Order: sequence, then structure tokens, then C-alpha cells
Amino acid sequence: MVSAIAGTLRGAYAIDPEPVLLSVGIDPAVMLDSELRLTMTTLSPLWLRCVELTGDEAFGLRVARYFQPAQFYGIDLALCTSATFGEALQRHVQIIRVLTTIALPQLSIDANGDCRLEIRRHGPQRPTDAALDCFFQAFCIRLFERQTGLHARQLLRRLELPRPPPKDPTPWRALGLPVTFGCACGAMVFKFESLAMPLPGANPHLLAQLEQPILRYLAQLGLPLPPSALRSRLADMLTETPDVQQLATELDICPKLLRRNLTSQGLTFSQLLDQAREAQALVLLANPALSLEQVASKLGFSSTSSLVRAFRRWQNNTPMAYRRQALG
Repeated sequence: MVSAIAGTLRGAYAIDPEPVLLSVGIDPAVMLDSELRLTMTTLSPLWLRCVELTGDEAFGLRVARYFQPAQFYGIDLALCTSATFGEALQRHVQIIRVLTTIALPQLSIDANGDCRLEIRRHGPQRPTDAALDCFFQAFCIRLFERQTGLHARQLLRRLELPRPPPKDPTPWRALGLPVTFGCACGAMVFKFESLAMPLPGANPHLLAQLEQPILRYLAQLGLPLPPSALRSRLADMLTETPDVQQLATELDICPKLLRRNLTSQGLTFSQLLDQAREAQALVLLANPALSLEQVASKLGFSSTSSLVRAFRRWQNNTPMAYRRQALG
């Protein structure tokens, strides 16, 4: 964040950022540490000073332009390699605390059938208006545009911001979609049809590689690990009948930490493994080239009868009946 603010001061306003940082008690050396996360208490005076110094109430929107994908801990590319925009949006919600310590995201379907992503503040302190503008523009709108290759107006119905109306709304109108100010919380309302949109960069193997440092970082912060991501990792390990130790090794995190994380979400490793097998079974059965014996083997079952019993429990159906329905 500090690097982007400094780049904006230098590039958009020809202001040397180092004296500005020092004036609010921030050592310019923090720009060299990509792992350091500064608190809102530290950053808020910097945002306020920059708005005062530049006289630009749209300073936060300007900063968003100076963010680079590399500054998102690999999350940008990880989201882009998801299969659909809806999947990427869910993953975005699950890992958003990697990006900020002050936001609590929630997805829901509104009365019109559209998807609503609300971002409520976490903690008593309110972010500055500039910080909120930057968050929604850089961490959300521009990120989603890069994922899909589409303009925000093709994905969103509207953007709701908790900041008061600006004196000159022109920079916000330039976003190209309806913006409402003075709302109870920040929110983006997505067109429901956008959720099923396939992403051009979908690559499950690359996604698994990119997601590993993100999952490790979440675990270090004590935040929930997305079960969907854990199931995806298990899908490639099913032939070995993996245990929690093997999954933890694959993720490069402590087994005790993984167990604690699952418990906090009301999950056991056995349940997670069962869910991974069910999801992978549906994928494999949709491939007519695979025999039932091959499907059972790839799922880690010792026999087809074990697969049939498990599939009846999952789907209240037989594997072959499901295959006939799936293939039409």
C-alpha cells in the first residue's frame, strides 16, 4: 500500500514521497518489505495528509492506478486462473483478509436475484474515504476487470460506497457504472449471469501452485483456509489415500495448525476428504472413457462396490445412473 501511495505522489503530483512519509511517522524503508502489513492506525494519517497535500478528494482512486498485480501476493493471478467468475468471486471473499485487516466480506443473493458482495469494516476504527476508494477500485473493480477482460459495467449493476458524496463526483462517474454514496457499508452488486462466466485464464494446475503461498499466509494469520481450495489440493492426492499429515506437507504448513483450522470451521479431515472424493467423482464420471474400475481407483477406493456405496450416500444414486444422466 505504501509503495502505491508513494508512486502516486511521485508520478501523478510530482511530490517527493519520503518527506510525506516521515511527516506521519512512517519509515520509507517499509516500501522495501513486501511482507509488512501496516495497521489502519498507521496508514490513516498518511491518507489524510496526502489528500490535504494534493487537494484531491479523489486521491484514493488515483492510487488504485499505481497498484501492480505483483503487489497482491499472487492473488491476482490465482483468481484469474479460476474456472468461472463466480468461483473467483468466492475465492476473493475467502482470502480478502490477505489484502486488508479491516474488512469483513459477505456474499448473498438479493431480492432481484443478483449477487451482492458487502464489505463491512472490522473493528471500531473507520477507514479514511481515500482508503475506501482505493480498496474498491484497486482491490475489487480493477481486479475483476483483469480477471474477465470486461469493463466493470458488464459485470456490475452498481457500486455502493459508505463515504459521503464528493464535491465533484466526476472521477467516480468515470468508473462507468452507477455509484451511490453515503451507504451503510460498501457493496458491489453483480449481475447474476456474470457468475457462470468462464474465465479465459482458467488453469487448475497453475491455480494450485499459486494458491499455496496464499493458503500458508492465511494459516499464519490464523484465518480460515477455504475448504474449496483444500478439496482441490486433495483431488490430486486421492490415489494415495492421503491423511492430514500429507495435506499439511503439500501445503507447507504445520499439521496441528491445519487440524485447528479445520476444527474452527466445524470440519474434520475425514469430512474434507469425503467431500473431495464426491466432487472428483462427479468430474471423473462425466468422462465416458473411464471405466468404473478406473474411477474407483482414481478416487482411492479399493473396489467398485466401495465406490457404489459411497456414491449412493453422496447422491442417492448409482455411479452409472449418474453418468447416463450427465452424458444425456
